Amino acid sequence: MANSMKVVFREDVRGIAQAGEIKNVAPGYARNYLFPRKLALPATPSALRQWEAERQGMLARAERLRTDAQSQAQRIEALSLTITAKAGPEGHLFGSVGRSELADALAKEGVTLDKRAIELAEAIKQVGNAVVPVRLGAGVQAQLKVTVVAEG
Repeated sequence: MANSMKVVFREDVRGIAQAGEIKNVAPGYARNYLFPRKLALPATPSALRQWEAERQGMLARAERLRTDAQSQAQRIEALSLTITAKAGPEGHLFGSVGRSELADALAKEGVTLDKRAIELAEAIKQVGNAVVPVRLGAGVQAQLKVTVVAEG
């Protein structure tokens, strides 16, 4: 029985290999851990062709996600949200404007995204202008311009 076998990794395995690498691993590790979890394939010519086809599909999917995120970033950066809130005479808000309010205001403008994508360090508690980063995935980030005005 061989002391090692060559496998091609389909996914990153921390501390072992990155996706696409061909490495020698112990046969038991490959048979009992990597293969059942579909983390790797035996490094045969057919498996290498299969991996290449999967990789091309993943690259195309990632490119499509990135272009969608970039178009959404352009829409967000073109917007300037105005949010009205109750405030005291010196401009302090009674309450605050948080991620939920920003996500709801974006939804009214036709941009739907998860409120966790809005990277608001802390809620807006003052009347005025703010620039809020929005993380859209695929390494794309947009800057949302927000103006908070006092009600009445």
